[in-house]
Amino acid sequence: MEEALYNKSITCPVCGKKIEVTRVKSRSCIVSSRDTDFCVYYKTVNPMFYDAWVCEFCGYAAQSDRFEEISSRDAEKVIKEISPRWKKRSFTGVRSPEKALEAFKLALYNVQTIDSRPSDFAKICLRIAWIYRMLKDEREKKFLEHALHFYYEVYEKEELPVGKMDEFTCMYMIAELNRRLENYDEAIKWFNRLISSQEARQNKVVLEMAREQYYLTREQKES
Repeated sequence: MEEALYNKSITCPVCGKKIEVTRVKSRSCIVSSRDTDFCVYYKTVNPMFYDAWVCEFCGYAAQSDRFEEISSRDAEKVIKEISPRWKKRSFTGVRSPEKALEAFKLALYNVQTIDSRPSDFAKICLRIAWIYRMLKDEREKKFLEHALHFYYEVYEKEELPVGKMDEFTCMYMIAELNRRLENYDEAIKWFNRLISSQEARQNKVVLEMAREQYYLTREQKES
């Protein structure tokens, strides 16, 4: 596995120190399957395990695409509220699912401390749920519930698209997470809302998935 990884040097935007983060070589990422809430399984190394970057010196943690975007005001909050309790430790090298969980929970702690968007919370909670799923740990449900809560907030409060997530993907996630949590009536409502939207034809992949999951949810409700 180690030959699939490499370290990259960056500067922590909070404490200003040089740190190393571990990345996965793209050619090493071979997909084996996908779940209907976009959780991806790999034949080899799972790049998601390395997507939460952690500064070993100050305790700042965030997903890789957000790591360097922190404001000076939020950086001060990290220094004041997180760093004094931080015990220096490294997150480079091979990550087990448990180590990945620790990194993502540190990222969650950081977004709770600074001014963060609902979409930041939703993404992190969903990935924590996925890792628990891979570990066959019942705590998956708890974090799916957290993610669902924040996807509702994304839909209601944020201007979409946010990153790669458009309005229709957000609607799909609300429906699918409700289905997984056995909230079938609510899932059917959101799948139907998505399928009925003329604008949703802009995202044909999500629209087709919504149709399939709509019929599955109705079957699950009636069984």
